[in-house]
Amino acid sequence: MISVKDSLDRLFTYCQNQDWRGYDPYDGLNSKIFGALPFCKNNKFVRLAFQQVNKRSIINLRPLLMVAKGRNPKGIGLFLCSVTNLSKLFRDEAYSPLISKFIDWLREDASSGYGGDCWGYNFDWQSRAFFLPRGTPTVVNTSFISRGILNAYRVTQKEEYLRIARSSCDFILDDLNRMHENNGFCFSYSPLDHYYVHNATALASSLLAGVYSETGEESLAREAKMSVQYVIDHQKDDGSWSYGEGAVAQKTGTDNFHTGFILESLKIYTESTEDTGCIPNIRKGLNFYQKNFFCENGAPKYFADRMYPFDIHSAAQAIITLIQLKDYGADQELCRKVLSWMIDTMQDRKGYFYYQKGKHLTNRIPYIRWAQAWASHALATYLVSNAS
Repeated sequence: MISVKDSLDRLFTYCQNQDWRGYDPYDGLNSKIFGALPFCKNNKFVRLAFQQVNKRSIINLRPLLMVAKGRNPKGIGLFLCSVTNLSKLFRDEAYSPLISKFIDWLREDASSGYGGDCWGYNFDWQSRAFFLPRGTPTVVNTSFISRGILNAYRVTQKEEYLRIARSSCDFILDDLNRMHENNGFCFSYSPLDHYYVHNATALASSLLAGVYSETGEESLAREAKMSVQYVIDHQKDDGSWSYGEGAVAQKTGTDNFHTGFILESLKIYTESTEDTGCIPNIRKGLNFYQKNFFCENGAPKYFADRMYPFDIHSAAQAIITLIQLKDYGADQELCRKVLSWMIDTMQDRKGYFYYQKGKHLTNRIPYIRWAQAWASHALATYLVSNAS
């Protein structure tokens, strides 16, 4: 395996040469050809089928279908997480301009008409449960992006960055729908739906808690506690979580990286609020996670009950999760195995990372958000952790 720093340098060189633009597994509906066919673009099932064909094909059909490369807001938010980590580690001027550039882009791409700063995708997105037009903000995108901006504040001490992160809390609290249950509640995925998933609510809770740790606003801690309560109330006896509530969400199953989102978010909530109530849930979830989602060589299974496909997103989030939960018993040798597998198996000589590896075929399309942004975040997280 090449060094982690060399791997990251090669990846950053590739991304900079692309001007941080690229394709996405879900950007098929950006096709100019598809958009010119009213019957197709207005039909839910045709939209879903067309999107899935583009997502699942190991041949990149996008140039033929006139899908342009784009700059994905969530991807930029993840790259921001990377460069803020690296700026702390190397303490030079190489990464400061990127922090400012990324946040400027995010300001330009923020969704308008909502109670606070928020972000969607740079494409229309059809899920099995709902349709979100391009730019519709989601709790997942907003939480990750504002987490990066909050980290930038902690590095630069620029008050404007804290203001943006605090504003995103207003979006979460004022614009999202809620489902109440006992002493807790779950946030909807976007303002347009009533689709409730556990990882999205955990991510929102972690942002509220993270901002609370800087502003001291008790209302943020209170709302974070109630939404965390919902998440831990829905943890199964074996330590796992279903994707969410409702028939569609239940069919999605229990997967690797969404479990990682929940565990990392509960850890951030705990340490930001000093509320230790969910530590047993973290340990229980971590035990399930480590026992069920990895092969002996560190290859990350997508679902607990099946081997393939191996996905770059699962590998990257696993590295982040295992490092973040180091003090909760996370296996650091497993983390190193996942890292070695990711670099040796999924990184191309040109620097970018592949999307998925199946039993017989590998999808080598260099997706900018799903692969490159997540890999950069994981590699930077590992470098900082092992330097301390």
